[in-house]
Amino acid sequence: MSDANSVLTWRSGNGWLVLSGGPDALSEIRAQALTRMRLVGGAAYISLDDDDDDVLEDLGELGGPTGYLVNILLEDDDTIRARLKEAGLVLLPDIADPEALRSALVGAAIEAIQDAFERGAVVLAEGVSAALLGELLILDNGAEIRGLAWVEDAAIVPGVTSLAESAGARFMLAAHRVSKVIGIGVGSALVLGPDGIIEAWGQREVTVALSGSEAGLE
Repeated sequence: MSDANSVLTWRSGNGWLVLSGGPDALSEIRAQALTRMRLVGGAAYISLDDDDDDVLEDLGELGGPTGYLVNILLEDDDTIRARLKEAGLVLLPDIADPEALRSALVGAAIEAIQDAFERGAVVLAEGVSAALLGELLILDNGAEIRGLAWVEDAAIVPGVTSLAESAGARFMLAAHRVSKVIGIGVGSALVLGPDGIIEAWGQREVTVALSGSEAGLE
């Protein structure tokens, strides 16, 4: 953990940033994220459509507060800000199209999520959304997407238990596109909290690689 503390820098706030390797219904990661809620408020599920009720049911079964969808593709900026202002937890989804998600987030949505995080909300980013909170994504076709840089100078690679499995991770380090790459397995999460707190949840399959070396978070 000391190595991780010395190399990871993230967006400041009073909340918890939970970077999950991938979605998993009734998962330990979602359950633990709910226990870290400090603010009185609902669980906001960020959506690009109106057909995601299964996630809300899952959070309810885990004992979460009332959940609601925030469609950041269709709702206007004022509505997005108002609905996210009420949230004690914001869940960012794992979707197949990271470019579409990034485009929809930029502007009112990510600004409102940042405001909620600064106030103390939990931001749970699963799969592709976790990757978007780093500096850079490399898609399977080799295309690059600039991330939202909540975790500075780092690329986040979800769904892998070893960064050796990821050609994109190896390229980003070899080409010095970022100084570190973070791999997070499904069923695991890297958790970044107030006052520099760093934790690994679930199966704890979280790996940080930099300058050609790898160190697992203990």
